[in-house]
Amino acid sequence: MAQMIGRWLSSFTPWLIAGLIALLVFQFQYAQQMDAERQLAELREEHERNRADILLENQRDLRQQNATLNRSLAERDRLLGEIADDMSASRTALEQLGETDAESRAWMDEPVPAGIAEWVRQLQTGAARDYGSVPDRARPPYQRAAGAPADTAR
Repeated sequence: MAQMIGRWLSSFTPWLIAGLIALLVFQFQYAQQMDAERQLAELREEHERNRADILLENQRDLRQQNATLNRSLAERDRLLGEIADDMSASRTALEQLGETDAESRAWMDEPVPAGIAEWVRQLQTGAARDYGSVPDRARPPYQRAAGAPADTAR
């Protein structure tokens, strides 16, 4: 029996060595494949981290832009409020002027004060650039040049 086991082992040894070599080759290839997959996963992770960093930076920039826009809009609203208050005060002053000054009241009662249509056309074409370009007949009586006739044409 010992001889038979010895013979069997001697005939089986080359197969056993070949199997072990095949197993080692398989394990080596498997280890290389796993290493390549690990490296690929690490590259993907680094790529995703970089992408996340870029997205976070973009989000910070967008938040900063949003804050800037909010401040700008708040300033705009404040200025619009001031302008509305100034217009209201001017309108009130103009109404009071019309109530106390007969010549100004007559001028304001006109459907379109003389010269306004011409002045608006000049504004649209760019010919009127400053307060000095307003025709005398478009100005209220208290702002007309001294000695200028009061124009009643419409």
